[in-house]
Amino acid sequence: MPGKKASTRVWLLLAVLAVGLGLRIANLADISNSPFFNRPVIDGQAYDTWAVAIVKGNAPVQPFYQDPLYPHLLALVYSVFGHSYWAVYLVQLALAVVFLLLVYDTTRLLFDWRAGIAAAAMAALYKPFIFYESQIEKTALAVFLTALLLWLLARSLRPPHSSPITPHSSPPVRSRHPSPITHHSSHLLWPLAAGAALGLAALTRSNTLLFAPLLPLALLLGPPTTSRKLRIRAAVLSILGQAVIIAPVSIRNSILAREFTLTTAQAGQNLYIGNSPYNTTGQYQAPPWVRPNPEYEEPDFAEYASKSAGRKLSPGEVSRFYVRAAFSWTGTHMRDFAKLLWRKTVLYFNNFEVPDNQDIYFFARYSWVLRLPLLSFGLVFAFGLAAMILLARGLSRLSMVIFFFGYAASVIVFFVFSRYRIPALPALLPFAGAMPLWLADSARPRPSSNAPRPSFPAPLAGGLTLVLAAFSLTLYPVHHGSGKAEAAQCLANLATTYYHEGDTAKAVATYEDALRTCPGHGEASRNLGILMLSRGSVDRAFQLLSDAERADPANPSTHVYLGRILGRRGDTEAAFGEFRRAVALAPGRVEFRFELATALQQLNRYEQALAQYDTMIQLAPDNPVVRHNFAVCLYNIGRLDDARVQLEAARRLGGPVNPKFDSLLRAGPSSPPPAHH
Repeated sequence: MPGKKASTRVWLLLAVLAVGLGLRIANLADISNSPFFNRPVIDGQAYDTWAVAIVKGNAPVQPFYQDPLYPHLLALVYSVFGHSYWAVYLVQLALAVVFLLLVYDTTRLLFDWRAGIAAAAMAALYKPFIFYESQIEKTALAVFLTALLLWLLARSLRPPHSSPITPHSSPPVRSRHPSPITHHSSHLLWPLAAGAALGLAALTRSNTLLFAPLLPLALLLGPPTTSRKLRIRAAVLSILGQAVIIAPVSIRNSILAREFTLTTAQAGQNLYIGNSPYNTTGQYQAPPWVRPNPEYEEPDFAEYASKSAGRKLSPGEVSRFYVRAAFSWTGTHMRDFAKLLWRKTVLYFNNFEVPDNQDIYFFARYSWVLRLPLLSFGLVFAFGLAAMILLARGLSRLSMVIFFFGYAASVIVFFVFSRYRIPALPALLPFAGAMPLWLADSARPRPSSNAPRPSFPAPLAGGLTLVLAAFSLTLYPVHHGSGKAEAAQCLANLATTYYHEGDTAKAVATYEDALRTCPGHGEASRNLGILMLSRGSVDRAFQLLSDAERADPANPSTHVYLGRILGRRGDTEAAFGEFRRAVALAPGRVEFRFELATALQQLNRYEQALAQYDTMIQLAPDNPVVRHNFAVCLYNIGRLDDARVQLEAARRLGGPVNPKFDSLLRAGPSSPPPAHH
């Protein structure tokens, strides 16, 4: 009968793979007809641009700010297949199939083959996996590498000469075992590979570095039947595996930054995003002086930190600046921090998939697969948590539990998105697959017992209670609206992409669609208002920007454009008020101070304008336009020598110099200067 059982196992696994692959292909086919298929947005667009730059050999030579592995994978795909998004999706599809096999075998090693089939089936039907595998975004790679790491860890923690433990396994045939020396040598390859997999995962999601010391510790602790010498070797090899992958990146970063930089230089910025007075939701809420786009985020953070420090800071110093700022806020606002921490914990363990660049619920309009009632986080977590409580015995299983909750903590301490949570699922799925079988086994009478069995066994009742309790926790109410705001955000992202492609007509139409979906949406109102202003529709622009100000009063760009409209209308005092609000929200943005200084000059408040120019010179000493207008302001209060110095600096920096003003400055203060640049 063992042959028949093996045949059943193979056919069941093939069926799971077929269903999982079929759903993913169908989803890709549907998504390919959407306008997003060939238009990555925000992070995806940044990765795509980075990958193209790598292929062309002109990638920025600076320490990594974002995790580098995914854009380098994209670059590899592009170098082989050209700039083809289909090629990327098919590579991610192949990784998804291997991922299902990894889930199966990891669960088989931890429990048995039946649980492995159940866990793989859950992974095949898990809707967020299907969604993220069809995005130009690093989540699919992060999930695959986490599953690979956990599979290698499970392999590493198996005692030498052991066979997979199944309920009906046959005794091993001694004559076919390799020699002890050969077996031990091959067994030590697993820790080395596990360390390398952890390194690759850390280059995809930096928070995986939390487990860099925990992996060798787990290998050092077990398995207990392995000699101490072999366990020490395994731990050392896992460290070596990590170093082989991470060390080249660290050396590169450290040389370029002239200070030690492990993988990326954004930990402090991310910590501050999730723990500051500007975050009330537990999701991504950048401070107002930071434009929430990878293209601008790094320089905006650095500019503000350098201004606060009074000198230019290195990437590592910028990160440490925001670490201190985050701890300072949490230390002085413990009640607000506790509320925010609770909010993030609820978001993380909630059935709701918190959207970021793209929204799984919005994308259901493009894919019938995403409209199916497939598995969501709540049910998988319910089964998994119950099994963790009931079945987490032994070092291998306990390691998975520690990984799952450790990964959760590493996300919650920053901020929460669905795509940040999903790499932890490979540690949860083995338990989720084991739990239904445990419940089924609990309902069966034990053949060794002659005692009458109750009609509803206590273990079954307890297990079901745990599952229901865990599932109810994931339904804790989270205010996320009706989904209209999330859909409008996706449309606004698409409209911005159209704009950058040069298709202004489509951009306007898509912004209008976003506002029909969610009237008054902040980003759509602001961006459409800016477009209307550029087209000369001042009244419509003012209405849209006013809507944007009501929806998001902390966005400084909205105040700047409102100030410009008010200035056009001749209401300089009101314009000054808007510019002043923008500068208060984003004190490091030179262009906002420039607007404020210009308004102050128009109001004849030259001393106040001079203070703004002094700050601008500190922030941007090489800006010739700032120097030129600084000279004009100095001329107006009779400081001719200082004005000449600034005008000469503007000329030396290559900026345009107004010849009339140059002549006036040479002649003296007999006439008012010409208009500002």
